[in-house]
Amino acid sequence: MVSRLHNKVVKTKKQKPVPVKIVHDAATEAAPSVDRKWEARNAIDTLRRAEEIKRDKSLMRAVKAEAKSQMKQLSTVCKR
Repeated sequence: MVSRLHNKVVKTKKQKPVPVKIVHDAATEAAPSVDRKWEARNAIDTLRRAEEIKRDKSLMRAVKAEAKSQMKQLSTVCKR
């Protein structure tokens, strides 16, 4: 293989790929019940945060203003 490095011709050897053995280890995978438990805990955190946001009046005003702006931008895209 020939490559150019700063306008100089440099000969390099092409290396063979290293063989890799793929092994499936079922013991490292999380059980479906563990995934579901994590998903439920994450949902609780999300709902809790949503309630905190709803109670913050100044943040909700900013959220509504941003939503209006995005809706206006999207309406110009959707008309095309």
